[in-house]
Order: sequence, then C-alpha cells, then structure tokens
Amino acid sequence: MSMLRGMSGIIRSYAIFNTKKSKNVIINITRTNKTFTHSIRVQNSKSKEPGELIKWMLLMIPGTSFGLGCWQVYRLQWKLELIDMLQAKSNSEPVPMPHDFKELERMEYRPVKVKGEFLHDNEILIGPRALIENNVMLQRTGSLISDPKKNQGWLVVTPFKLSDTGEIILINRGWIPQSLRPKEKRQASMVKGEVELTGIVRLTEVRSPFMPKNNPEKNSWLYRDLVQMSAHFDCAPVWLDAKGIPDPPEGWPLPNQTRVTMRNEHFSYLVTWYMLSAFTAVMWHRYFIRKLPLL
Repeated sequence: MSMLRGMSGIIRSYAIFNTKKSKNVIINITRTNKTFTHSIRVQNSKSKEPGELIKWMLLMIPGTSFGLGCWQVYRLQWKLELIDMLQAKSNSEPVPMPHDFKELERMEYRPVKVKGEFLHDNEILIGPRALIENNVMLQRTGSLISDPKKNQGWLVVTPFKLSDTGEIILINRGWIPQSLRPKEKRQASMVKGEVELTGIVRLTEVRSPFMPKNNPEKNSWLYRDLVQMSAHFDCAPVWLDAKGIPDPPEGWPLPNQTRVTMRNEHFSYLVTWYMLSAFTAVMWHRYFIRKLPLL
C-alpha cells in the first residue's frame, strides 16, 4: 500500500509538472505569436516608406517641367528682343566700308556705304528663292495663299569693284522672277560706270541638311558660301545685300532682300513643357491623392 501511495504521488507530481509545463509552453507560444505579429506590423509600416518616397519623387516631374516652361518663356522674350535689336541695327545709319574686312565679322546686319562699279559679265543667280517683302519671306509654291509670281525667283549677285582699294566684293542686287532670268530682259538694270550704294553686311549662310551643294562648274548656286564664292570669283569674302527703293523700274531686281534669320523655337518648347507639367500633375493627383487607376 505504501508503495502504491508512493507511485500515485509520483504520477500526481508528474501530471502537475506536465500541466504546468504545458501552460508555460502555451504562454510562451502565445507571447511568441504576439511578438511575431507585432514584428509583422512594424515591417508593414516600414514597407510603406519607400512608396511615400517614390510618391514625392514623382511629384518632381510636373514641378521640373513647369520650371522649364517658365525658363522657355524667358528665352522667348530674350530671342524676340534680340531679333528686334538686329532689325533696328539693319535700319541704322550706314557707315563707310572698313578697309580691314575682318571687322565685318562683327558687323552683320549693319549697313555700309560703298562706291565702285559692277562687273556684270560675272553675274550669277542664286536660287530658287522666295521674295522677301517687309522682312517676311512669302509662301512657297503649293500654299493656298501663295502668289506664283512672287514665290519662285532668283537673287542676282554681281561682283563689285571698289573705287578706293580696287578690291572686289559681292553685291546681292535683289530678287527677280523666273521670267527675268535671261540677261537680255534685264539690260536696263545693268548700269555701267561708278555708282554709290548702301548694303547690309551678311556673313556665310549655313547650308540646310537636305540642300544640295553648290556646283560652280555648272554655275549652280543654292546658298551663300563666301569662302567658295570668293575662291571661284577671285574676290574678297564680303557680301552686301543692296538697299534701295521697294518699287524699282521695270526689269530691275527688287532690293532689300535681307531677312533677320535666327532660330526661334522657344514658343513650341514652352508649350511642350507646360503640357507635360499639366498632364503629369493630373496623373499624380489621380493616382496618389484620389487613389484611382491611371487608366
């Protein structure tokens, strides 16, 4: 009996021990689960931080494009003022032709006075070119508002021998229509002897990417290449656009064929940047603030 009582006591103690042990295990497991759940919540909260960073980084796109649009507004105003300044320069009082032709590199669009005689035998035609009226080039052939009598013609370029130095320069006498291309129809305009005139200084013209090259052997001239022309005519690399009355006698070239040419695409740039800013701002607000799909 004493042995059975001893065994029952051991079993009871073991049962109590196991019960306590199981409670401890449950408690530990429960605490571990709480800790694990808390750690998941912390990680979830931290995982939202990169999304917030991307959100504000994407906001830089509309902000930056808006700033670039404002910069193009400033550039457009600057370019328009520069063009107005060059136009005013071309209408300023003429000055004598400098003896050092290198000074002309800083005098483009500046009127100068020259005296000498034309060498009509070496005349060339550059074109086809559209007529320039009031500093505006007329519409090309094919336009609904173009005038076929004015949009297809040639520039008459004649060597000019200076009286004081004997140097030979090139004078763009003006524009003629296709019908006056033969010299026989322009004999009245080929003045002989010494003349005095005013011309606008022009520098070398940059050839357009798709424009064919000049061909001096075939007497085909499409653009103003002063280095090539001076080598061909054995003259100085100097070019003047002749100024004169806008309505010369019949058969004479129309003078004043100077157009202030400067690339000015700032308006299209500012429209592009502002449109990009508006579009990306709407998309950012739709996706991040209203939580709507992008499409």
